[in-house]
Amino acid sequence: MARIPFPDGLQGSEDLPRTRRALQNCFKNKEGRLLYRPGIQGLNTIPDAVARGAFVWNDALYMVFSEQLIKITDKETGAFSVIDTIAGPQVIETAVGFNEAVIVVKGGAIYTLDKSDNLVDISGNPVITDEGPFVDVVHIDDRFIYIPSDGDPAIFSDVGDAGSVQVLSFFDAQVLPDRNNAVFALKNTLYIMGTDSIELFINRGISPVPFVRRGGGAIDNGFIGGLLEYDQTFLFIGRKKNQDPGIFAIGQGIAPKISNEAIDLILANHTLEELAEAIPGRIIWRGHDIATFTLRRDSFGFLRGNWFKLDTVFAGVSRPWGAGFIAQFEGEYFTAFEERIGKFSKVNTDYGERITRIIDFGVEQPDAKFFAVQDIELGISQGFNSSDGSVSLFLSRDNVLYGDPLTINLSAIGRYSDRVKWRYPGGLGTYQGFMGGRILTTEDIIFSEDFITVNARGQLQA
Repeated sequence: MARIPFPDGLQGSEDLPRTRRALQNCFKNKEGRLLYRPGIQGLNTIPDAVARGAFVWNDALYMVFSEQLIKITDKETGAFSVIDTIAGPQVIETAVGFNEAVIVVKGGAIYTLDKSDNLVDISGNPVITDEGPFVDVVHIDDRFIYIPSDGDPAIFSDVGDAGSVQVLSFFDAQVLPDRNNAVFALKNTLYIMGTDSIELFINRGISPVPFVRRGGGAIDNGFIGGLLEYDQTFLFIGRKKNQDPGIFAIGQGIAPKISNEAIDLILANHTLEELAEAIPGRIIWRGHDIATFTLRRDSFGFLRGNWFKLDTVFAGVSRPWGAGFIAQFEGEYFTAFEERIGKFSKVNTDYGERITRIIDFGVEQPDAKFFAVQDIELGISQGFNSSDGSVSLFLSRDNVLYGDPLTINLSAIGRYSDRVKWRYPGGLGTYQGFMGGRILTTEDIIFSEDFITVNARGQLQA
């Protein structure tokens, strides 16, 4: 009998199917056990609306659905009040200052929101009108920095006044000039991201331009999309000049690549325009700090150097998960997705829709000899489910084609010592050198495990 380590996550080579391992909607903790990711509790809906963003300002949670700027008034029910109108269908970017928040409609208008919930369109400022529209904004040292949609130099506001921008209030990259397309601030350093490079600036307080390039040269990574603050750094989808896309993390003067071959393949199946639309997110659940990326056709999470897939089953079809725009508020995580308002919770569905949980694993015989599998056991949580549920096992000789599901029902509440073991007369088949296994459920069950064992004749290894 061999105890098989759980996969670290999503990994493997496109041309070597036996190397593929995967976790979907579950992740491996530091002790090597599997935990399921939280579901999303549906709170409210806004019929015929489309979510465009979410942010926290002045101790309140705000969301934009279609052209409505709303304020959540009850975080348990998702009740809200409509504050005002945000023009256009595009996604928003936001930055929060001391006295006001700024809302930038990508390629559209710019607004300020004060502590009395007064929304003001500041697009009419002559310099803003001349340099705009904009795609990004950040707040640093009581100034707001704006990035024009056409990639021109960044402009900055006066101190404490997001709508006041002077004629000479602009600056640009000095080492590797390219089109600017994003901005963020980290540890009081300003990062201007371009199509081919990232440059760092610090505030020297001089006039007329206080921001001066920091020494050490530019980071030679270009930005595409999905900018996310995460664990004292920033993650983003980008690429070296003229190379394939990947996911990178900002380091000390460098941006090392953190995506693996499996994630790079997903990125390669999207156009640059589609990657630019990526929606990043972050949740800290039971101490696990999870970064997420949602693309048009795929979604995945990142935790402690490993990746895992995410999905939600809508109308019977697996789709990129329904997290949408995530905002942390008063210790909880809320979502704005399509027409839904939700909250991350210890549930096994997203807005009542199913979640597909998958473990793809493999075992090998070191000498590529035949081995016969007698049974397989999964150390899954038993005795905690209030509704009927089951888990299915699929087996494969090549990690491409799988046999019919072998399904076992889980035990009722209180039957904690029951075991999930696939054992049948004649065993589970004979394999030459390799067996692939897939454990799958789409049901409303607790999906946490501490082991997989394979009982076979012959020496096995994961």
